[in-house]
Amino acid sequence: MDEDRLILRTAAELAEAGEEFVLITVTRTQGSTPRAAGTKMIWRPHPADAPARESAALPNSSFGTIGGGQFEHLVLEAARECLRKRTHLTERFVLGAEAEQCCGGVMEVFLEYHGSPARVVIFGAGHVAQSLSQILAPTPLAVSIVDDRPEWNSAERYPGAQRITDWSQGIDAATSQPESTLALVMTCSHDTDFKILRGLLRETLPAFTGLIGSKSKRACLFGRLIAAGIDESLVRRVRCPIGVGDTGKEPHAVAISVAAQLLLEARALSRTALPADARSAKA
Repeated sequence: MDEDRLILRTAAELAEAGEEFVLITVTRTQGSTPRAAGTKMIWRPHPADAPARESAALPNSSFGTIGGGQFEHLVLEAARECLRKRTHLTERFVLGAEAEQCCGGVMEVFLEYHGSPARVVIFGAGHVAQSLSQILAPTPLAVSIVDDRPEWNSAERYPGAQRITDWSQGIDAATSQPESTLALVMTCSHDTDFKILRGLLRETLPAFTGLIGSKSKRACLFGRLIAAGIDESLVRRVRCPIGVGDTGKEPHAVAISVAAQLLLEARALSRTALPADARSAKA
């Protein structure tokens, strides 16, 4: 199998596994260059570096090559920018002093960001959560259910979802990839809701955090969170009530409303990966 086919197969495997990576393609060349147009490589963050998104590439973080040396180092710096901004980039490199090459050619490179698929972490395995899990099953959203009650958080009730039976593990799951996580808090207890929110409201707050309930519940829990020392700006990012429009209080109707909101939020997340303007030439 040739190099490009191997790279495309690797990209498909990474996408299937839900890993973040950048697919780099040489789109145009001029003059003397180390690789031809169409050459591809993959860069992905090393697991130890993914939270920081700033460090240099480590071994096994790339697959293939578009030329090596300082030129490729500059390209991988651009790949890290793609990761930080969750965007695509087109870069033009002059193979001169900055690239530590003297061939003088020009290479244009397209860097295509591929993000982790959005996932929903639902705290509480009650009636709304069960209906919501069923509604979301055929969508691209991966669902995790967090509840410490085995009779509620069972394979029979949630056949297609990941089930987590420890609240702390659920919080860790929701904050490990915050930029692609939609968290919902709908436990059977307001005290448990408070504890979950207190755990979620940190620097790695999920992209969307929703709390089921009324405006009076929101006022009560938000007040408790602020009194507990949680920064008010973080508390105010929690959406409550949740759902699209007034669909009534029947669990399945509420679930439909919330599912619509989640799909809209997930769509908004995917639109953060929009092509950026081509950069000026690098000398």
